[in-house]
Amino acid sequence: MHLRHRIISGFIVILAACVAGLPAAAQSPNNAGIVVIVNDQAGLVVQDARVTVINEQTGATREAMTSDKGSASFPALTLTGTYDVAVSKAGFADETRRGIALRSGEVATVQVKLLVGGAQSEVTVYGAESGVRAEAQIGLKLDSDTIEATPVLGRKVTTLPLLNSAFRPGKGTGDLFVNATYVIAGSGSRRTTTFMVDGANNDDGWGRQTMLATLPVGAVEEAAVLTNAFSAEFGWTAGPAFNIVTKSGTNDLRGNALYLARPGGLQAKTFSTDAFCPSSIPSCVTPPTLEAINPADVPDELHQFSAAVGGPIVRDHTFFFASGEYTRQNRTTFLSESLPAFVLPPDGSLTYVGHFRQGLFDARVDHKLTPTQTLMVRANFDHFYDTNPNDAVVGTRAPTVARRYTRGSYSAQVNHTAVLGPRLLNEARGAWFEGSPVARWEAPNASTTYTRSGSVPFTIGESRASDITSRQLQFSDTLSWSTGRHDLRFGGSVVHHRSGGFGREPGSPTLGTFRFRSSTTAPFDQLTLADVQQYSEPVSYGIDSYEMNQWLWAMFVQDRIRVGDQLTLDAGLRYDRQTLTDSTKDFAPRVGAAWHPAGDPRLVVRAGYAMYYPQLRTNWIADALIGGLDGSVTYTASPGQTGFPECLTCVPLGIDPRTLPLSQQPPRNITIQAGQREFYEQQFAAYGLDFNLLPGYPDELLNSRSQVTSIGAEREIVPGLFLGADYVHQHWSDLPDRINLNAPAPFDRTAPGQSRSVKDADATRPIVPVNGGVRNVTTLMNLGEADYDGLETLLRYNRGPFQGSVSYTLSKATNTTEPDGNGFGPNQMNVARLGEEERGPSIVDQRHRAVIQASYAFPHDFTAGTLMQFASARPINPLTGEDNDGDGSDDDRPVIDGKVAEKGSFRGTGIQDVGLFAEQRIPVGPRALLLRVEAFNLFNHANILGRGQDTYGDGSVADPTFGQVAAVGTSTNALPGLADIDPPRMVQFQVRFLF
Repeated sequence: MHLRHRIISGFIVILAACVAGLPAAAQSPNNAGIVVIVNDQAGLVVQDARVTVINEQTGATREAMTSDKGSASFPALTLTGTYDVAVSKAGFADETRRGIALRSGEVATVQVKLLVGGAQSEVTVYGAESGVRAEAQIGLKLDSDTIEATPVLGRKVTTLPLLNSAFRPGKGTGDLFVNATYVIAGSGSRRTTTFMVDGANNDDGWGRQTMLATLPVGAVEEAAVLTNAFSAEFGWTAGPAFNIVTKSGTNDLRGNALYLARPGGLQAKTFSTDAFCPSSIPSCVTPPTLEAINPADVPDELHQFSAAVGGPIVRDHTFFFASGEYTRQNRTTFLSESLPAFVLPPDGSLTYVGHFRQGLFDARVDHKLTPTQTLMVRANFDHFYDTNPNDAVVGTRAPTVARRYTRGSYSAQVNHTAVLGPRLLNEARGAWFEGSPVARWEAPNASTTYTRSGSVPFTIGESRASDITSRQLQFSDTLSWSTGRHDLRFGGSVVHHRSGGFGREPGSPTLGTFRFRSSTTAPFDQLTLADVQQYSEPVSYGIDSYEMNQWLWAMFVQDRIRVGDQLTLDAGLRYDRQTLTDSTKDFAPRVGAAWHPAGDPRLVVRAGYAMYYPQLRTNWIADALIGGLDGSVTYTASPGQTGFPECLTCVPLGIDPRTLPLSQQPPRNITIQAGQREFYEQQFAAYGLDFNLLPGYPDELLNSRSQVTSIGAEREIVPGLFLGADYVHQHWSDLPDRINLNAPAPFDRTAPGQSRSVKDADATRPIVPVNGGVRNVTTLMNLGEADYDGLETLLRYNRGPFQGSVSYTLSKATNTTEPDGNGFGPNQMNVARLGEEERGPSIVDQRHRAVIQASYAFPHDFTAGTLMQFASARPINPLTGEDNDGDGSDDDRPVIDGKVAEKGSFRGTGIQDVGLFAEQRIPVGPRALLLRVEAFNLFNHANILGRGQDTYGDGSVADPTFGQVAAVGTSTNALPGLADIDPPRMVQFQVRFLF
């Protein structure tokens, strides 16, 4: 029998055994559950008691009789509204508990002690919204009221995870053009957080940059920010999950209209120079001519219009909810005085305005088909464009590098829930996502690129372009069966994903790129061909577009076992299969426990272990489809090599491999795919190359594996005051990374200034670069590892007019390669010098991070509060600024104290962002008008994330510019890039009408 068939058959047997022997479960990500346990005054179970659960806002009613264990389970309850639980039994007094609010993915336990006659019964509630979190999943859950009341810059829904201190900003890891807030938890990757919306997967399978379809904030009922998405229903993640449940309508018509403005005139124009040099780098010098650090975008003017409305179509039967949002944003960047006049506008202006426009719409209809069947239909639209994505035009990057980036998506989802019996329930979901385009790059005026790093950097010209689409169709089904002390959930999902188009991310420079030596300092118009370090240009050998199809499917079983009234155990097993990889044994166990010592509902001790297999993004594989020997590749030539231009304007060379003999073609840089040895042996031979000379070619490509263990506790100290703390450990193995199989032999340095010429380095490559041959042969390999240890704490209070929380995380994140595939490059690409030799802090490692949130409702409908975020410094990776080993890369690190410096061995400056808000509610009959002002980074602290000057130099002491925010020369103002700095003090105004 084929291996895949054996695995599937074996898993079906496991599922069947679990169904027969160990019924169990946790709730779906888009709903919650209630378990009612009924005892009499002697503590004996009460069988055949009638339990009724009623949603106060929608009128939905579910009934069940208690089992021989005295329990009744109600899975798949919507989060909209609150619930009344009524218990009745002949001979006992009836009991009703009202207003129980639920949290997604959790099961609230209602323990009822019925008494004889008219005596009042005793009711204890565990795990409801207002109680401790009695589950192995760790994270922060935000309801719609909290989300609306929290000041969020630009009201981006993707910013919400940062309210949990265990999530760190992912800014600086690339791809800011998506205009989302990137977040990272654990060992560090923004590409392996899974996004769920109403139980359906919302991951961007092509680039895994952020959610494929963004939602308006007004559409969110609850956002769960999980650092350990324990439930077996969560997959394709390294652990963290961002789970969104959208709002549904109720029997009451409700809605709002909002206008938000961020005036440019109220933004701070500069920062002080205090953070220009980190105190940890004493050699760093702040130029005496420097007067200020400029923010990346000033003014950053924003106007946002949004509205939401929901209510009944047919009372108690059919409901609707719709939300829309339009954002108009103009961002002004400043250009450096060092740029030559001929690349500036005719008037010599040193400002450039980028335009961002985005429209969002989300609507859903909930319909009761029968008393036991409900249907949810949801549609979403998300489209935006940006004329200066990633702030490409800023500082020493001239207006000629501008491009337009476009991204759009359409989606539709259908959920069907059927109560098949008093203990059996089925949930079926179908969803379609159309990313059209998922990424489109256009250069308005394509031209050759000229660029230089170092102390006097610049970039002029742009010609990159691409147009990529991503389509996804998915179906999932979950069956819930409650029996005795067990709640069983088992099911599966299947996803078909198709992506393709032309170009890479973010495109290939069709008109060529000159890279000048970073050690040069002369103005651009004085540079000559002798100052060029490298020239590159794409060459097409036939394939320059692609279409890729993959299947992702999963099966899972989850058992929630109520060992007693105080102890709940969880046991789950998940199997994942992604046809893009060679992994066929990705079984992921999940084990957890929640214990209430002495039956105290105000105290829980929890622990969990979970294994995950993150989804590989398809654009990694696309690089091999269009970047091989028969594709569109980039050749790179240094002075003296074939293919090096004769002058700075004699480009593009326009090499046509169909007419040019191989002996006249320069060696190329190509990308190949793992697991296709026989194919490449034949293909390389056709070009006169011996593929078997390449060492370490991987015969398979696997999904990486993440293992997360946690243990902690949460206590309600006094009514409304909760304190929780959890220790989390993550080990991540088989991280994929791009490895050059044809790298030069290792060149180990023990003293500053040691170097090897490109010619000498090329002579040591397994396949020596010759005309018609190859230089770099890159492939994706599972070589990396990452580790995380963190203490995640949360203190929260919600009682009367005051509500607040303090979230603090002490952590350490290290890796041997960056999980996102960018950031700190290795000192040498040779596989013999990778692995533990490259172990160091993650590019986003922050040892301390705290988030403080508080508000107070004063008399006369006036509310004020604060949102503060503090974090310690990120690492800085020191570089020599030279290609010491001759491999064509400038990632070489300096020799300090007789050895090459470790990755990320220096630190920058910390983060401080203090915000305030004030809101006045003005009653207008039964409606209300809300006037709100929000201030961010009130003290205008320069929050520096990355250092533009990471060149330590190749001498015995550090360059005085090492560690500076940006290159300044004799300028009075420093102009850092968008990825290196957070916004200055900003003020937003909101006017909201509620009805």
